[in-house]
Amino acid sequence: MLSFGQKLLHESGVVQCASFFCASIPMNTRLSWANSLPKTEFRDDVKKLKDTSIFLILSQNCDIACRNDKLDSHVEICVCKKIKEKEKHAGNMFVGSARKLQFSIEDDWYEANVDLILSVHKEELYATLNDNNVDILAPSEQLLLIAPLWRGNRYTRTALPDNFNAHLFPILDENLHRLQANAIVPTEVTASYLRAIYIRVTPMTEEKNYNFALFALLRADTPDDILSNIQESVEDFAQALEEASGFTDESDIYADRDSNTFVSYLNSYLRLNLDRHSLADGDSDIGPEL
Repeated sequence: MLSFGQKLLHESGVVQCASFFCASIPMNTRLSWANSLPKTEFRDDVKKLKDTSIFLILSQNCDIACRNDKLDSHVEICVCKKIKEKEKHAGNMFVGSARKLQFSIEDDWYEANVDLILSVHKEELYATLNDNNVDILAPSEQLLLIAPLWRGNRYTRTALPDNFNAHLFPILDENLHRLQANAIVPTEVTASYLRAIYIRVTPMTEEKNYNFALFALLRADTPDDILSNIQESVEDFAQALEEASGFTDESDIYADRDSNTFVSYLNSYLRLNLDRHSLADGDSDIGPEL
């Protein structure tokens, strides 16, 4: 007999990054699911569960399809509100923030927030989807790339020394927009060739001087001309940081495709946390930029 997880995956189409509209689920069920939200003040807030919002599946396929429901009994689902054009912020796209993720489905834009992640029992989810004839929207390639990275990034961030950050942040603000602009996929403005920016800093203690290296990891399908532009942007970034801080740039390769990058090469690097840029770039979390 199939587990409810197996049924959800194979019969209902519940896979990672798939989605379905909140309007297709009765409000009393939405409120029941909301009891699993981490912040109690959101659990009875129907404004967080609007008909215009969507439910985004975050659980991995292997966890959804576990053959024993007792071992893995729930599916992680994020309530994503529909947003207006003026609410979009570049820092919340391309996994720039570990707290928010903005993405598009068809012609509409939505925002995922870590405060609105539900945990729904598999048996209940299966019954609810069937009882309400819910249509499951298949995930786009872009969502499949960025949503798992966004979820994982919250737990893999590593802090850099304060003295290094004091010199990095002004340079980051000046250079990141150019780098992201050069990485946008021309045929799909919501997609980016840039997977992540990595940094190596030595030492990792509070000192007066540091050696550093920057590296941009790009998608395998990045065209040669865009790769060249991104390499130039990262090199300019590193040069600006070196000149402003007096730190030493030890970068050997400023950018490359993931298909040409060994894991061993990245072992000495940390993924650069861009949360500060996201929050400073007009995000309502912290109000007007100081």
